[in-house]
Amino acid sequence: MEWYIYRNGEQVGPISEEEFKAMLQNNEISANDYVWNAQMSDWVQLDQAPDLPAVEATGPMAEQQGAGETGPLSVQKCGCEPTREELLTEILKYNNAGPFSIYRGKTTDLVITNEVVSSSWFSGKKKVSYTAQLLLNEDDKTVYYWEALKEISAGISVQVGFHKKLIKGVELFEKAQEKGYAPTGEMVYDYQFDYGTLREAIKKLVAKHDWKFKTVIMKGKTER
Repeated sequence: MEWYIYRNGEQVGPISEEEFKAMLQNNEISANDYVWNAQMSDWVQLDQAPDLPAVEATGPMAEQQGAGETGPLSVQKCGCEPTREELLTEILKYNNAGPFSIYRGKTTDLVITNEVVSSSWFSGKKKVSYTAQLLLNEDDKTVYYWEALKEISAGISVQVGFHKKLIKGVELFEKAQEKGYAPTGEMVYDYQFDYGTLREAIKKLVAKHDWKFKTVIMKGKTER
């Protein structure tokens, strides 16, 4: 079986099972590096990877496991907080995980965008777009997250099934689905999205690295 490693913005591999085992043996792979093989559905950090090759622990690992003991390598987290730039790089890895785009902003750290729907018909038009901004404040180790859904529509249509979720007055978009029909009965748009999943994934990543996550109402809170 061949393995792949993703670290420092670069992919390494394919690597044979024996080469991968040797890298584990020599502690050449960090617990925070991402690994993948054909039996896995997605990239995961090394300390969360299933079915790691059995190796004999040596050096510092031998002290933790017992010299000469064999079995899956027990990867230990470094216990250190990442810098702002390192955390930004980790979040950017979600860029290919869905129908949205994540990129560095000019007045904020990261911007998330997606055109949810863009449709026009003889009696109207509808465009729905999603935008989020993230600002990473290294002083208080907090990621500030702002999001908004913008809608432009004109003409006549019948809307069915739109859903939003309000939490403490903040409009958080979880799962939403909407269909629109022209006066003729023709369906002119049909969309659904789930940005709660992305937000929660980023929130968990931030918490894992001992940073705080805060959703804000004002866009200015996420701007430099």
